[in-house]
Amino acid sequence: MDAKATYTRVGLIGAGEMGSGIGGWLAAHGADVRTTLAGRSAASAERVNRAGIGTVEDLAAIARTCPLVLSIVPPDKALGVAREFAAAYVRGSAPLVYVDCNAIAPETATAIGAVIAAAGMGFVDAGIIGGPPKDGYDGPHIYACGPAVASFEALNAHGLFVRPLAGEIGIASALKMCYGGLTKGITGVGSAMFACAEHGGVSEALAAEFSASQPELYAWLTRQIPRMYPKAYRWDGEMREIAAFGKVEPGVAKMYEGLADRYAAIGVAQAAKGSV
Repeated sequence: MDAKATYTRVGLIGAGEMGSGIGGWLAAHGADVRTTLAGRSAASAERVNRAGIGTVEDLAAIARTCPLVLSIVPPDKALGVAREFAAAYVRGSAPLVYVDCNAIAPETATAIGAVIAAAGMGFVDAGIIGGPPKDGYDGPHIYACGPAVASFEALNAHGLFVRPLAGEIGIASALKMCYGGLTKGITGVGSAMFACAEHGGVSEALAAEFSASQPELYAWLTRQIPRMYPKAYRWDGEMREIAAFGKVEPGVAKMYEGLADRYAAIGVAQAAKGSV
């Protein structure tokens, strides 16, 4: 650990791939990271144990002992989790900053910020761009905004890449929506057309033409599409948040609602195969 790093206690809500990845990275770089396994699966418990993350009884224990709390949960759970945490926090106790790191629309971030502020806590709107941290990888980049952003930025001393943004709550979420809409949107469209090509009997012809005329995009899609399948059930919710965000532009909401349906169908198929 860098000798200049400060010791920080961090609460973590959500022990999925990204949550446990960030929590484990922080723990490996000198932070005291704590989460709760209440209501979580055996797989979550295994990830937490493997990552070296400490456990406490429940959300109330996180609220009592952690001055900085990161929420890294599926987008459709973000507001509900914030409400549960606000109910667990005792107003007037030690100051606490709640960082919502989820792939949510700016409107959702604003609603969560209102819940957290009403409970007497500081709030940071954050968006994670990239995969879980690992050695040799300059990421993920975590964009963040809000009056309490400096408290979150302090985690750069523990190996994170927090990039503050000027502006009101929702700016970081808007950036995440745009970035995710591009990367996951292109992946969804690519998976749909390759699947249709298979049904149409032109898979080999499409692959040959696409690899010749669009080699960089073809290489990117052939990497990204297989990685998407086990995550599709989570991307459904993100697409619906992007659809809500996209209502400002004609046709955008319907486009991403369609992609949400695509990812939901893939998620159901994966679950039926026992792949999720």
